[in-house]
This record gives sequence, C-alpha cells and structure tokens, in this order.
Amino acid sequence: MNNDFKISIPMTRDQREVMDKMTAAIRDKAVKAVSFRLFGTLMIFPFSEENDLFLLMEKEYGLKGNGRKSFADLRIEAETEAKRKFTEKCSITVEQIYDIYAKKQKISDTEKADLIRCECEMAEKYIFPRAFGKKLLDTAEDGGKNIVIIADTIYPRETVLRMMEKCKISGKLLLANEINSGEKPNEIIFDTILKKGKASASAHLHIGGDIAADVETPILKGAKALLLADVTANMIKSGRIRSYVQSEQVYDYDTAEFLSMHLSFGIYSAYIFDIPRNKTALSDFCGNPYILGFFVYGCGKKADISTLDGTERAIFDALSANPETSRGGEDFCELFQRHFGDIEDKLNSNGFTLPLKMLAAHGGSMDMGLLKNNMPADIHKSWKENVTDAPTAPNIRKPAEKNKLEKLADRMFPPGTKVRNIADGVLFNIKKKH
Repeated sequence: MNNDFKISIPMTRDQREVMDKMTAAIRDKAVKAVSFRLFGTLMIFPFSEENDLFLLMEKEYGLKGNGRKSFADLRIEAETEAKRKFTEKCSITVEQIYDIYAKKQKISDTEKADLIRCECEMAEKYIFPRAFGKKLLDTAEDGGKNIVIIADTIYPRETVLRMMEKCKISGKLLLANEINSGEKPNEIIFDTILKKGKASASAHLHIGGDIAADVETPILKGAKALLLADVTANMIKSGRIRSYVQSEQVYDYDTAEFLSMHLSFGIYSAYIFDIPRNKTALSDFCGNPYILGFFVYGCGKKADISTLDGTERAIFDALSANPETSRGGEDFCELFQRHFGDIEDKLNSNGFTLPLKMLAAHGGSMDMGLLKNNMPADIHKSWKENVTDAPTAPNIRKPAEKNKLEKLADRMFPPGTKVRNIADGVLFNIKKKH
C-alpha cells in the first residue's frame, strides 16, 4: 500500500556511514549466511505504542471492554498473564492470549475465534516493510547469502507468511513460538538460526534491534552481529517532542482519545528515523527544515488551528511559507492518509496542536532559526526571547525490571488505569521538583 511512496530527504554523513558499514558487512565474502529479526528490522507497524493495534481494533470493530477497563487494557493484561503461564516455547501464541482473555471475560469459543481473526487481519493490514531493513535484505539476496528470518511473534505461521508476502520478504522462516524454550531462550533461538543457516558461526552474520538477543548472543556464539535500532527508539533520542507530549497528556496519553497522536509518532518514526539519525544540538528536529515541517506542520495541518495564539499562528504561517517545511508537512499528511485513511473519520484531532505549541513555547534555537526568514522580524525576536525549557516525561517504551514495591503497585493499581496514571503523574512532578 505504501511501498510506492518515498520521502525525499538527503542522508547525513553519519547515516551514510551506517549504511555503508552494514552493507559492506553483508557483502563480505567470508559471510555465507545472514539472519534477520523480522519484526522491527524487516517489517514494522506505523505505531508508537504497544497498545495502538488494540486501540485500532476498538475503533474499527467497535470492541468494548468490561465497563471498568477497555478492550485494549484487557488484551494487554491477558498477554502479560500468558507470558507468565506458558513457558514451554520461546514465545507465546495469540491463541494462548485469547484463551486467557476468553476465560476472564466469559466469552464463547466463537467470539474468541472472531477476536483472533480480527487481530491477525489487523496486523496484516497495517504491517509494511522497513525501507532500510529491506535494502539490507536485498543486499544479502544479491550476494547469494543463505538467508534466515527469525520472527519473535505471537502470530501463527500462516499469518506471518502472508505479512512477508505483502512486504516482499523471503527467506527461511523460524518462529520463536514453535521453538522449545529452556533456561536461556536467546541461545536456543540462535542455535536454531545457525542450524537453519547451514554455515559455521564465524561465517554467519545476524542483524536485529535487541542488544541481548541480536548482538550479545550471536557474538558469544562466535558469529558476527549488527544492531539496527528500533525506529521509535531512534525517534525518541532525536529530541524532546515525544516526552513533551507525554508530559502534557499524562492522564490520557495511553487512551483511545489520544490514538491519533500515537499514530502520528508512528509515521514520524517509520519514515524519518528508518536509518538511525544522531541528535542535533539545539534542535528537536535534527536541525532539518523538512523534518521540522514533516511533524510540526504536518500535525498542524490536521489540527483545529482556531485555538492558536498569535505567536503559534505566525509560526504555522511561516512553516507554510517555507518550501522545505511545507513539503515535509504535505508528505506527512499523504502518509497518514495512506496508512489510516479508511479509519480517519473515526479518529479525533486531539493533540495535533501540541508539536506547534512546544515549538512556540520551548523551541530550540536552531529550529527557530530555520523559520527566521519566513516571519516578521519583531515576532521572531519576541518568540526567541520568550522560550523556556520544555517540561518532559520519562520516555520509556518497554518496562524496565521492577523492584518488589513497583510490582506491588502494579497489583494494587494496574498500569494503564486512570488511577495509576494520576499517581504516576503526581510522582513524576514530585521527582522533577527535587
């Protein structure tokens, strides 16, 4: 659906070095087999949060929770419990998750089967190839390497194969949910990869985004490894925008009311941070006018701008007048429509003014400089003199290892509930003051 749309933005020197290093490693004649982690490396979703797919299921299929919790919250809880309960394989399955969901919500086998089908269909619908990962795969194919693909996923083989076909990805497929587990699942999985690759460890190269599973384990086994970081992680490191938005919406950021903004971050991550970018000093948008326009102007074009104050409106007009920022915003809107156009009428515009408001109140000096020639001098001067430090929230996508007190808090106030969000927001503000 989106493979024919390519954004036009020059690579930085650092990005060129990353591309040259990784393609050269694959072309190395001593390398006979190359393995890839499928999800995150070769295929990605245009999402920025783990519950986005389930929030979309709520929207598209009208799914409801149990009155106290949303479907998305209940679905995540079922997966968490399944990971504790089912340990015989290196990964759980979607059937195991919905077995728990069905038992707790007291739904029939037919209803359970319908939910599984809906989730698999939604996952197939939204998956698309990661451009840089696909380039690396093509390099391996062109070099005649033996290609192995590991999918650490809940989905069944037939679903994963359809996703791969959609993304034009081929190779010997291994599913973690078909591999018997043990005390060291990463090692068991990589041993299976080596057998499938039919090359010695020293002649095997592995590429993925998990440091422990995709870098440390292969190297300890005597193979070569390259890290291709997750696109959302790349985006988070680039500036303050994601953490600012989270701090502004601490009570409802993870709810369906804020889904549009999640999806915007997903588009931003997938297309701008496909090839990792280094953070630029004094800029939240890599010091690049196209990137600034892609997210700030792109979101602004989808917002209700009648609420903007004078400075914010002047910035919006400057973004529109600058050819590069305007081009970036137009591309963002085109990509949002391509990915979510068929459900856009069910989404709201909550949060779309926040990137513009952050730029107006807390913009980096380099970002302000990009718009100087497109704004009245007096307004730009006033803007520059009145910016302050941006309030930010911790940017953690995956939960860290929790201590006993945190685990107790999870049982008393489950993550994702409004009470927990309020408590976390209060604690964050207390910590920030100290």
